[in-house]
Amino acid sequence: MLLKRILTASIIAPIVVFGVLALSQTGFELSLALILIVGSWEYCNLIQINHLIGKALYASVVLIVTYFLNIEPSSLTIVLYAAAIWWLVALVWVVMYPKGSRLLSKALLIKLINGLFLFVPMAISLISLHLQDRALVLFLLILIWAADIGAYFAGKFFGKNKLCPRVSPGKTREGVYGGVVLSQVAAISFVYVSIQTPSLNDFLIFCFLALVVSIVSVLGDLFESVLKRIAEVKDSGNILPGHGGLLDRIDSLTSSAPIFFLLFIFLV
Repeated sequence: MLLKRILTASIIAPIVVFGVLALSQTGFELSLALILIVGSWEYCNLIQINHLIGKALYASVVLIVTYFLNIEPSSLTIVLYAAAIWWLVALVWVVMYPKGSRLLSKALLIKLINGLFLFVPMAISLISLHLQDRALVLFLLILIWAADIGAYFAGKFFGKNKLCPRVSPGKTREGVYGGVVLSQVAAISFVYVSIQTPSLNDFLIFCFLALVVSIVSVLGDLFESVLKRIAEVKDSGNILPGHGGLLDRIDSLTSSAPIFFLLFIFLV
């Protein structure tokens, strides 16, 4: 399994980096639209929308909502604040699982709205970040990857205390600490490479962003685990060998992107 994960990641990561840095804004948005289609299609499997027409309709709604909110700059801040509030609700669902999951598991309307909050703020944030400075998108992805890698190896070698056993038995507090540490290393390295004569303030800002992303990314992962437990499936899909579905790979990004961009607006 680990070998499959490494091989798949070694193929996908360069493609993603190339796409972020080399694609035009239009090309980036079209690529992101494809990700939204696949991700929302897989999400439909988690909320028991099994008919092709239903999946296509929901994917279309996600794209349309993203498009119209993206072309209205005045809506950006509102979307980011709404996403932050929604992720606080998601945190409650994770902490209270399974007792607090009845509404999320039974109410289709809540599931549909939840999907919009998963995909739309993420997409709008990535588009805005790419438009402002595509290196910021790469920085966000590097932080998420660093947090994931650090958590995996720290958890494997030092993990003893379970983080949220009812949701994800394999995750440990030591893993989270490892993810935080490696993301800090990534942030410091990014500042050294991307900023000429960086100041102490630069290091503090980017290390703070790394701290928040490394923690919030765990929430995105755990929340998708809640959705999969409700749906009684192991993965959201099977298109990525060793990783599962696309949604399994972008779950951390769904929570991290809007929070990262919201903080970036205020701090930088």
